[in-house]
Amino acid sequence: MIEDIHEPVENYKSFFRDAHAHNTSGFFEDLVNKSGVDETANIQTVKELRTLEQKVTNENSHSRNWRILRGVTIALFVIGICVILNQYSKWWIIGLALVLGLPIYKLNKIVHEVKIRLSQLEIHRDDKRAEAWQQMSSLNRLYDWDIVGKLVRQTVPRIELDAYFTNGRLAELHDTFGFDDQFNHNQRSIIFSHSGVLNGNPFVMARTLEHWMGEKTYNGSLNISWTESKIDSKGNRTTVTRHQTLHASVTKPFPSYGHRTFIIYGNEAAPDLSFSRQPSNLSKLDNGFINNMRKKRAEKALEKKSRDLKDGFTLMSNREFDTLFGASDRDHEVQFRLLFTPLAQQEMLNILKDKEIGYGDDFVFVKQQMVNMVEPDHMTAIDISGNPELFHAYELTHARKFFNEYHNNLFRSFYFGIAPILTIPLYQQHRSNSDIYKDVYASKSCFWEHEAIANYFGEKIFQHPQCITNSILKTQAMTESDCTQTICVTASGYRGEDRADYVSVRGGDGYNHKVRVNWVEYLDVQRESNMVVKEKTPIQLDTTSSDNTDDENWQELFKNRGIDTKNVLLRRSIMSALLPNQ
Repeated sequence: MIEDIHEPVENYKSFFRDAHAHNTSGFFEDLVNKSGVDETANIQTVKELRTLEQKVTNENSHSRNWRILRGVTIALFVIGICVILNQYSKWWIIGLALVLGLPIYKLNKIVHEVKIRLSQLEIHRDDKRAEAWQQMSSLNRLYDWDIVGKLVRQTVPRIELDAYFTNGRLAELHDTFGFDDQFNHNQRSIIFSHSGVLNGNPFVMARTLEHWMGEKTYNGSLNISWTESKIDSKGNRTTVTRHQTLHASVTKPFPSYGHRTFIIYGNEAAPDLSFSRQPSNLSKLDNGFINNMRKKRAEKALEKKSRDLKDGFTLMSNREFDTLFGASDRDHEVQFRLLFTPLAQQEMLNILKDKEIGYGDDFVFVKQQMVNMVEPDHMTAIDISGNPELFHAYELTHARKFFNEYHNNLFRSFYFGIAPILTIPLYQQHRSNSDIYKDVYASKSCFWEHEAIANYFGEKIFQHPQCITNSILKTQAMTESDCTQTICVTASGYRGEDRADYVSVRGGDGYNHKVRVNWVEYLDVQRESNMVVKEKTPIQLDTTSSDNTDDENWQELFKNRGIDTKNVLLRRSIMSALLPNQ
């Protein structure tokens, strides 16, 4: 077992990749054994289902062909009637009916019979699929929200994920490491977050919905015409009509939305140091005359910056590291060198230049004193939730394949997301000793988790009736009674008002014309709703699975709030429900 991880790329290649794949596969097979699913029976059921699905597809094709043939025949009959009425005696219609009537009758009968067969096949197919779902139901019930944390901890014991993000964990980041509350501003909503400890220090991996006001260009057009007099080739004066389409555009504010995924990590090492770096295209360049020249120019620029004594930047002996990592805004050279030892520099270069094992130079790395943030581009499209519903399936073979692929891909993504932090030996030597579970308040879920719960319910439940955009959901704990919390959810979005601008455009007729451009003005709308949350106890990750509850009276607690227990959602050891009259 690897203890400290000082060579992230090589350690992943030689150990962690295979170890996590083995742990994930073993975990799934344990679930299968625990569920009692008969794999042989499921394979046979799915085989029969595929056969029925193919028969339904074939019968659909036959039905479509017969209906087309019937339609063509009916069309010929109608056309024939029209031709007869226009050119021949009406008595010819009787002959046409004798010729096409019988085929139409038979085609109707065939179409009806095919429809009946198709309906019966669809019933058999649906029944067979339901049988497959029933065979897998015991396994589907075993998936829970804690699987991601259990697998990661099994592979890398130094990484422990919390059951959910608590007030205590958030307070530790605030009080011990100086994490700024302003990070979660009103234009950001937490979609999902994992909190925990890395080498004894707290971290948060989060996916957010971000809002910013961008711009949109609206276009309009106007058709104009005018007459001109001209002399033709014969010397005669003629009048010609000209046509032109005038175009205009206006640019107006437009609400934009996007997702971000990042990791926040607290560590007391180098407490006075701040720096930032962005992905560099230089890391992706192969060796070659032109590419080496580009790297050399970047290095020369850093040398020039280093010679400016007022700037405070001193170039390190490893010029390639400074050129590719590019944290030239660092404000404490001594502490920067304490973090980035020669070993750390070399391992960071391995990450930046790696094109096969990890993701290469695709990350932002910002350190603000004791708070580090890494934002890897490769995690933007990754579902980090481990939502149990993702793994529900009626086919065991598919479930096994998807479960293994999902968790191996998530682990690789997460591992190389924190890899820049793992390169720093000093971070693995400093461990926080904070007692984060010192009181009841500390064990309660924090507002990050509340926002994630609200987003899990779905923003449409909370948004204003006139809202036509996404909504940013923010939460605030209001009251607490009977071990439950009332959470106020504020959904902020925009309604649209149709507007029009008239842009003056000069036409070919020599006059200015007002071209109408329609656009939408977006106006703020908000709506407040309330939900109730209650944490299960205890909150340790290795407690019972999520289909059990530790508090026998939880149903009474929700009933006392006027909530039907069928509407209570259990997610990540937290029960939640919307208050009535939402």
